[in-house]
Amino acid sequence: MTEYKQLSPNLAVRTQVKPAEIGELAAQGFKGIINARPDDEEPGQPKSAELEAEAKRHGLAYTHIPVVPGQASAEDGQRFAEALRQCDGKVVSFCRSGARAADLWEMAGKPQ
Repeated sequence: MTEYKQLSPNLAVRTQVKPAEIGELAAQGFKGIINARPDDEEPGQPKSAELEAEAKRHGLAYTHIPVVPGQASAEDGQRFAEALRQCDGKVVSFCRSGARAADLWEMAGKPQ
């Protein structure tokens, strides 16, 4: 089982989500996924479209905010805040290590 870092009551961050894990995320009570990785950042990484389709199949909201490491913008932070607002419940956000996902949360003003 993948470790999460709980940043707020409704947000956890972690490493790469795999399509096969999305059903488990739904079973754990997550209502949405925010993907902070650009497609093709790493060989063998699942494509955003594949993750989105699997999320929708399990009734989870899905938002893709592709951020190159060290290049997050204020607009990315605003999009992250909006994705959290639109999701009614717990959200998991991910990138390669979890750091970009946490940075986006900070840029969004650390919403609870």
